[in-house]
Amino acid sequence: MQPSTYQQAIFDFVATGHGNAIINAVAGSGKTTTVVEALKLTQGDAVFLAFNKAIAEELKARVPSHVQARTFHSLCYGPVTRALGVREVNTNKLRNLVELTFEDEERRLYGAFACKLVGLARQEGVHALVPDTEGVWADIVAKHNIELDSDDATIARGIELARKLLEMSNGMLDMDFDDMLYFAVLKGIKLPTFDWVFVDEAQDTNAIQRAILRKILRPRARLVAVGDPAQAIYGFRGADGNSLQLIREEFKAAELPLSVSYRCAKSIVDHARQYVPIIQAHEHAVDGVVRSMGEEWNHGIFSADDLVVCRNTKPLVALAYSLLRERIPCHIMGRDIGEGLKALVRRMKARDIDALQLRLEAYKTREMEKAIAKGEEALAAAIEDKVDSLLVVVGGLPENARTVAELLRVLDEMFSDAGRRNLTLATIHKSKGLEADHVFWLNPSVCPSKWAKQPWQQEQERNLMYVAITRAKSKLTKIELPR
Repeated sequence: MQPSTYQQAIFDFVATGHGNAIINAVAGSGKTTTVVEALKLTQGDAVFLAFNKAIAEELKARVPSHVQARTFHSLCYGPVTRALGVREVNTNKLRNLVELTFEDEERRLYGAFACKLVGLARQEGVHALVPDTEGVWADIVAKHNIELDSDDATIARGIELARKLLEMSNGMLDMDFDDMLYFAVLKGIKLPTFDWVFVDEAQDTNAIQRAILRKILRPRARLVAVGDPAQAIYGFRGADGNSLQLIREEFKAAELPLSVSYRCAKSIVDHARQYVPIIQAHEHAVDGVVRSMGEEWNHGIFSADDLVVCRNTKPLVALAYSLLRERIPCHIMGRDIGEGLKALVRRMKARDIDALQLRLEAYKTREMEKAIAKGEEALAAAIEDKVDSLLVVVGGLPENARTVAELLRVLDEMFSDAGRRNLTLATIHKSKGLEADHVFWLNPSVCPSKWAKQPWQQEQERNLMYVAITRAKSKLTKIELPR
């Protein structure tokens, strides 16, 4: 390959430099190709920590023989299971503990809350990295807007039960996916060590993952963290929005830019520059098109290879429903989103559609008021989006098929991982890592979310807008659903 100036600086740093580095890679900058070439310059044992299993598997065929392509979980799985004497992951560990140890009323009021809070507490390193104090737990609740399931529940009692749940979990010779990383740090389990550690999507790491980086670096080993602070959008999952800054400070890392986007046309890069001023278009990039059609569009503008992205789920559901009525094949990415919508339908315990509609409206009003009263605006937004998504589908059911069973079937169709070639719809969160020649940004007017009140939430909203723009290779079209 003929490296760019930025790539050559990275290669020189790896081959002849010293210390650690952060590669600040803008969207579409060819970071994977750059990292693979850089890994060829390393000596000794090296590991590339990928964001997920699919990326790790793809990299295994491309990296040199002295480099392991792993995920954080696969790196910790063997050592932790051997140390605990277990053979498999128990994905229901916390839920089973709640069933066994919580009283019936406490299980109803606090079961889901406690499980979610414990999951986030492990990512923050409670017990392992930070003290187990009520203040630490309260900060986690506030940061992630964790929802209580009933007006009869209180945050104080929920935190008390979550602390007990974590203590019981830590005493078990059993593990779930969060434990795989958490126990490696909490219990001081020995992990493989390396002369070189490359970590991808470093902007989405959390405290426990950074602790694992410290554990696997040999004396005088070198760390290369690859990421883009403008693509940090997973704060709600436990990732630290300032992860790259924390890595820079803790590991005394130099910063190396990778600022040329090879994916995006010049006009798209120009549009993205309002969020990331350093991004540049490749000199041979096409001009491309950025346009806004507003509400003046029709179903004929879409083709099977296109990608539609949106901040919220509700507009995607409305668009998918109208497309399916026009016999235009499409699917919404995110089976977990579909399963969450179906779970809410079942939770309403309604025998017919009319009763379901009334209960959903009441649930939305009640739960949003509770969330807003507690200052949990992001939670209120999530509740509104979830219920409104269901109401869109309910409202579109034909008169001769207005049943709960038909509603569940339609949701399955919308969120199926269709094998056939068809139009893909995705929330901006789900679209990260995707690209298409033509991207439609649906309802850009809802960005940034009106519910983003905390500074870290507002920053991640700006990042979402940047991610939406940079999914497009040659054409970006903004459209709005008719009101």
